[in-house]
Amino acid sequence: MKAIFSTLLLVVLFVTALAVGAQNDQVVSVNYLIAESDMRLSWLMAGLFVAGFITCLLFLLAFYTRIRLESAGLKRRLAKQQKQLNKLQDETVKDS
Repeated sequence: MKAIFSTLLLVVLFVTALAVGAQNDQVVSVNYLIAESDMRLSWLMAGLFVAGFITCLLFLLAFYTRIRLESAGLKRRLAKQQKQLNKLQDETVKDS
């Protein structure tokens, strides 16, 4: 359900950006660090939207990978501690 809502929200934002961009056909001057160019405002808005989306996906992928690795390490640690606990319980049963 959460994935459907997120996808729907993304589609609505993208369609809204397209609608607003289609109404803005003015030419604007964009100053880069080393260059300057003239672009249509709609293309500039669409490009920045896509660039922001890709940047967010990369950050999401980085955080997701870090969490998955941390989770795998914790699962290994839990399995090791569970073995140690079982071994100690077996020893106390034998000693009794």
